[in-house]
Amino acid sequence: MPGGTTMMETLVEAFSIPVIRHAFIGMTIAGATLSLLGVIVVSLHLTAIRFTLMHVGLLGAASGLALGFSSTTGAFTLVLVASVVMGTMVNQKTVAASSISGLFMTGSLAGAFLLLASTGVPAMQVFDIFAGNILMMTRTDVIFTASVGLILVFVFVFAYREIQLVLLNRELAQVLGVPVDAIMTGMFVLLGLGIATALRLVGALLVDAIILLPAMAALRFARNFGMALVLSSLFGLATTIGGFLVALFFDLPVGASAAMVSTLLLGISMIIARLAAH
Repeated sequence: MPGGTTMMETLVEAFSIPVIRHAFIGMTIAGATLSLLGVIVVSLHLTAIRFTLMHVGLLGAASGLALGFSSTTGAFTLVLVASVVMGTMVNQKTVAASSISGLFMTGSLAGAFLLLASTGVPAMQVFDIFAGNILMMTRTDVIFTASVGLILVFVFVFAYREIQLVLLNRELAQVLGVPVDAIMTGMFVLLGLGIATALRLVGALLVDAIILLPAMAALRFARNFGMALVLSSLFGLATTIGGFLVALFFDLPVGASAAMVSTLLLGISMIIARLAAH
């Protein structure tokens, strides 16, 4: 901070700028809501799937540019489509999730590089999908992020029991009349929606920072599914707000700052949980 400028003055000055205000609101919403998906990712051991969907976004970005659309539009669309297909394949139980992940990841990377070689699409524009730029958020982006967040909250509230049963024991859920296949496919779609939104706004760097790591920290303390969701949301908020403020005061990249805050929170939670166990 410049000499003589107080922290409050810095905040007031920064938030008077629309792009910074939009970025902060968008990150806060994403941190509070997209982090809910991490509970599903960790509970169902879908870390490889979420990594695969990030690479599908690369193929989507290349495809979008090759077809005359934006890279973010292409990535968003293809990630959503891939999440539906992968969810359906997992439900059929004929192919292991790890095999599906390998298939889509390898195919996506190969397809992306083939498109780059054959169409002349600028590689830097394609790989920008991994970096993202939260400071490019517009009012429309904020509204879009809020809409996705509301969808996630709505689903978790109104399908709470069904999702909890599926995560606990799929066979038991089936016996109790829960539409397990539909719930599983729905969770894949939600995961795809969350990852596509994160890629569209903040790039791949923040996907794990706001989806995976907060949930990993939350599950170390949560005693039940509801507590896991609440704690994951709180850790997600701490990640995005803390990362944004660190970046603002120390003139650092927002994405990297948030990722570091998320990493530190997980590390601290692991230490606390370990100490509490002794």
